[in-house]
Amino acid sequence: MSDHEEMLQIFEAQEEELRNVRDIVDYLNDDVLEIKREQSLSGNGWNTTHYTLVTGTGGPHVEFDTQYHIHVYWGSDKIESCTYDNDVRSTIDEIEQWLNDLY
Repeated sequence: MSDHEEMLQIFEAQEEELRNVRDIVDYLNDDVLEIKREQSLSGNGWNTTHYTLVTGTGGPHVEFDTQYHIHVYWGSDKIESCTYDNDVRSTIDEIEQWLNDLY
């Protein structure tokens, strides 16, 4: 199996993991290593534009954001793509809402 094929499997595994989230708090506590909040300043103050959640580090580095992008990095190789799976997007929306309510 090539590195690219293995990275595609990791991308698909991240989608599957998100598809199977049943409890947002448990998922964030058990599977997410880091949460980054991206903000911009406007006339109304700071606004969150999106969150990036890291789920794997080392080899490979895996993250997804609340704009439906999933990134897999391994050495100098990378896969950066958008998920179009409605169940995955729904889970990401729930995570984003939970984080917005928190902050």
